[in-house]
Amino acid sequence: MVHKNLILFLFTLSFWNLIAQTERNSDAYFGIQYKPLMAANFIGKSTMTLKDSSFESTFSQNLGYSLGGIIRVQIGKNIAIETGINQVKRNYNVNYISLDSNKTASKSLSFTSFDIPINTLFFVKMTEKIFLNTSLGPSIVFNPSNVASQIAYNKYTIFKAEGRRKSIFSAELNANIGFEYRTKKSGFFYLGTSARIPFAPIFNVATMYESNGKKHVQYGGINGTYLSLDFRYFFSNIKKKESIFQPGPIEQ
Repeated sequence: MVHKNLILFLFTLSFWNLIAQTERNSDAYFGIQYKPLMAANFIGKSTMTLKDSSFESTFSQNLGYSLGGIIRVQIGKNIAIETGINQVKRNYNVNYISLDSNKTASKSLSFTSFDIPINTLFFVKMTEKIFLNTSLGPSIVFNPSNVASQIAYNKYTIFKAEGRRKSIFSAELNANIGFEYRTKKSGFFYLGTSARIPFAPIFNVATMYESNGKKHVQYGGINGTYLSLDFRYFFSNIKKKESIFQPGPIEQ
């Protein structure tokens, strides 16, 4: 537990260090974002079924969320770099069926992670205040722990699901497109969509059906791909503050 908290602390510390650095750049912006996460069958499987002759279990992706902060640094007329840190919660519903006894059960299972995206942003000015944004890049992901859920169907019957992270750190691909309304005094308002595609399954999963001391176990992998609706707000441009001390020698 100490090891996990230390890694999370270092993630947070590095993020706030980036924020402090933006104060020295007049073309840097700090923002916040919220993303509802939705299933996306056209870029990845939102359901996974494990089945044998006597036991079947199905993982179905439910609505999740991503919440965090963003730093944008402009490096060209129409190019910027975006990074930050986000908490991502993927929610699944696990349905169990005992095929030989027709016993059924259902329970949710959530996978929480923290990510640092590094995206290259391209934007095109459409009107005086409206811009079209597209971005692409990798994301470094921290998976803090394994997860599990269990249902006691009765005194002699148990259904259980467990997710084990494949590694503490993993990588994913980000792709974003949206529109941004920019004002000088009130900041930037962004609405768009994102696709997140892990380079490998994020968790190995196992489901178990136990009845009268006899166990049935199945194995698979959660891909973790999702589509999101993105809401972002960037605060007004951070200007470098002038020093209260004037240049030149000190006069007495």
